[in-house]
Amino acid sequence: MSRKATATNGTARSPEIDRSTGAPLYAQIRDALRQQIESHALPPGAPLPTEEALQITYGVSRSVVRQALGELGDLGLIHRQRGRGTVVAPHPEHHRRAEQAGGLRQQLAARGEELRTKILDLTVETAPEVAAETLGSVDTWKLERVRSVGDEPLIFMHTWIPRDRFPTLNAEELDGGSLHDWMRANGAIPSGGPRHVQAVPADESVARHLDVGVGVPVMLLQGATLDEQGRGLEWFTAWHRPGTVFDVDAQVGPRHDLPRPAPDLDRVRELVDELSILLDAHQSSNPA
Repeated sequence: MSRKATATNGTARSPEIDRSTGAPLYAQIRDALRQQIESHALPPGAPLPTEEALQITYGVSRSVVRQALGELGDLGLIHRQRGRGTVVAPHPEHHRRAEQAGGLRQQLAARGEELRTKILDLTVETAPEVAAETLGSVDTWKLERVRSVGDEPLIFMHTWIPRDRFPTLNAEELDGGSLHDWMRANGAIPSGGPRHVQAVPADESVARHLDVGVGVPVMLLQGATLDEQGRGLEWFTAWHRPGTVFDVDAQVGPRHDLPRPAPDLDRVRELVDELSILLDAHQSSNPA
C-alpha cells in the first residue's frame, strides 16, 4: 500500500486517517505523529511538517491540525522554536545502575526524581518454567506493577514470588513501597542475582501500560533475586520505557602476557661460548 492515498476531492490523505471509525480526526493525527516520535522516525530536534503541509497530507482543516499539535505540546513531545517552527522535544532520560539489584528509588532520588509504584494485580498463578527453576516451585504469587516518574510510566513489571517462602501477601502491604524492603521485614535478605537486558518491540499490553505505540522498541530487563543462601526470592520481567539508560562500570580484565618466543638455540650456544672464553681469560690473569 502506498504511503498516501488520494481522496475523491483530489486531496492527498494519509492512510492513518479513517473517517469510518468515528474517532476524532485530530486524535488520529496526534496518535500518528506520536507514533513517529516514539519510534524515532521523527527523532529529537527534528522539525515537524508545517501546519499547511499537515493539512494537505491528512486532508483536514487547519483547526484540526492545530488541535492535534496542541495536544502533542501538552504531552511534552513537541515545542516551538523561533525561526525553526515546531520540532520534536528532547526525550527525557532516566538512568539506573545495570549491575545493582534493587535500590531504583534511591538511584532516581539522587537525580531529583521521585519513583511511584502502582500495583495493578496480585494473583496466585503457576510460575513459567524459567521462573520455577529459579524459585524451586511452580506455586507462586504473580505481582503486576507500573512504576512511574512524575506522570510518566517508566517500568511495567511482572514478578513471581514463591508462596512457600511468603505464604501471606497482600497489595495493601506493598502499595507504593519497595518489594525488597517488604521481603526484609519478612525475614528474607535479598542479595542479588543474574540479569540480562535486551531491546524488544512493545506488544499491546506493554504499549498500553507504558503509554507508547505498539511495536516501539523498549528495554526488557529479566532476572532473579536470590537470598544470601542462593535461594530464589523473585523472578521478574521489567519493560522500560524508551529513554531509560542503563549505566554500568566497566573494568579492564587481568593482563594476559603474550607467549614468549622460543629461544634462539644458536644464539644461546654463542653466548655460552663467549662466557667460557671470558672465564678462561679471567682465570689465566688471576692464577690461584
